[in-house]
Amino acid sequence: MRTEVFYIWFQQAIGFYSRLARDIFSRFESITEIYNCDDFSFLGKDKEKYINRLENKDTSSAFEVLKKCERIGARVTGYYDELYPERLRNIVAPPAVLYSIGDFRNLNNIPCIAVVGTRKMTDYGKQTTEKFAYTFAKSGACIISGLAKGVDTAAHRGAIMADGFTVAVLGNPIGDIYPKENVKAFETLYNRGLVVSELYPGAPRTRADFPNRNRIISGMSDAVVIAEAGEHSGALITARHAISQGKMLYAVPGAIGAENAGTNSLIKTGVPAVTEPYDVLSPLALAYPETLHPYEPSITENLRSYGNVIRTKKSETRNEPRKEKTETVQEAPQFEKETLSGENSERILMLLKGPSPLTADEISARLGISVSDVMTELTLMEIDGSIISSAGGRYISSKF
Repeated sequence: MRTEVFYIWFQQAIGFYSRLARDIFSRFESITEIYNCDDFSFLGKDKEKYINRLENKDTSSAFEVLKKCERIGARVTGYYDELYPERLRNIVAPPAVLYSIGDFRNLNNIPCIAVVGTRKMTDYGKQTTEKFAYTFAKSGACIISGLAKGVDTAAHRGAIMADGFTVAVLGNPIGDIYPKENVKAFETLYNRGLVVSELYPGAPRTRADFPNRNRIISGMSDAVVIAEAGEHSGALITARHAISQGKMLYAVPGAIGAENAGTNSLIKTGVPAVTEPYDVLSPLALAYPETLHPYEPSITENLRSYGNVIRTKKSETRNEPRKEKTETVQEAPQFEKETLSGENSERILMLLKGPSPLTADEISARLGISVSDVMTELTLMEIDGSIISSAGGRYISSKF
């Protein structure tokens, strides 16, 4: 039986964004060995649901998923595969499987830099993001982002302009184009880059899919650059993942008081401010002396870049600001439109109004909610601004 089927079977058994994956992978040497195991009692009595699924060897559903992948030309890369990104193996909840379309490369010996930020990008944000991504790519780095409107798209564009390599990590199933207006961007990356998702074609969707994919963006990278971000932007969640994963994290300073100056908050907490691409490239060059060669643009290129910014500003019309605002509302992922609701979030919020910050495990124990569900709610609540995180992975209500 093909190993791709075993990987899909395993993913369906434990679910997405599961901390069980790393624990199980550490005990076995191959996915075939996991499939052939008949006793998963080592997971503990509280994991009976997952134990039953893992001991059920029915792969019919996995076969159907593999057929869908083959129809759309999606590659299936599992945790034990040689080309699985080594950096991802070390995060708390590594994806069991990656589904991809495009130019799949071995990224394990290539410096990878994530560039992320707000969807409501300013001209300053666009210029800075494209400049940084262009220089990173010209220097030999792979650019990783999320293919969302705004900073993410500008990062991919900068890499492509430099004839570099770029990877888009999706928060939706592979093969789905979201938003629909991004058809051309997807087609470009299918041909000149790589599109990746941990969600297989037709996978069940949740409102946590987009926040959860942020751990993969930072996990695949050596360094993470936050270009522009609002005070409660999803990009700041990527920043938190980067810190917990031990990645190099940088923030581009924003104008004081500006809506997208959430990066300044990061800088005040000790995150290094980055004003030139070389602030990021210099430390990476020591780790990748054979593959990374910092690129210095010529005077002509700088002048051409400046001219493009001027022409862009002159071509704007009075109606464009209103149009941009409308598009932002239409293209924003569903989880950003939602306000906090549901019994779990309300119970967690009430608990966090207490005098002491709590960890996800403490919240799980007190409320009888699984840790994975608690983490999902905490992520969404942090984006919403209802709670704040503190040292040691503890959370507390932002309102008392």
